[in-house]
Amino acid sequence: MPRFPSSNARTRTQPSSSRSLSHSALPPPSPRKRLRAPTLHDCSPIPKLDMDQGVRTDLLASQAAFLRAMGNADDLERFARQWERKLPRIVDAAERGLLSQDTIQLCHSVASRVHVLAARLHEKDIVVAGITARITVEVQDYLGAQWSSKFILSTGCRPKPGISSPLPRPHSSQPNDLLLAPYRRWFLDHFAFPYLTAADK
Repeated sequence: MPRFPSSNARTRTQPSSSRSLSHSALPPPSPRKRLRAPTLHDCSPIPKLDMDQGVRTDLLASQAAFLRAMGNADDLERFARQWERKLPRIVDAAERGLLSQDTIQLCHSVASRVHVLAARLHEKDIVVAGITARITVEVQDYLGAQWSSKFILSTGCRPKPGISSPLPRPHSSQPNDLLLAPYRRWFLDHFAFPYLTAADK
């Protein structure tokens, strides 16, 4: 009688005909990406194009404001304070690469023009101040001479030292001497008898 294996006996698994997958057949794991620190470009809330256009518009507006302020000292002082605060921000944007080459050239052109015009205004102010001072001295001298002449003619007082004015020429006493000569002669002839006699009358 044939013997059959019992159900409790372990059956032997047959090797599979399919090729087993080895570790060498698996694709290599992808390398873990390192976290990159955010750069200034990533942190900037304003895109590069908007920053460039904004700086360009601001430069043109600053140039126009400077030309308008040239005739007023208060406006020039206000522009100088704004320009000092604005220029470092523009330089910082250029160093971060947020400005185009055209905008950088425009910045250089506007800054040079403002510097040249400001220097000429300063030289002009110095010249005008010198001319004004000289004219003021000449006017004061002229008015002082006129006042001194009028004061002498009206009061007969001597002029103040340092102020030259033409003195009035004294009147000649010769006409008075001719008129008084007969009376003087009679007085000398009649000194002993100063009163008129009946014959003299």
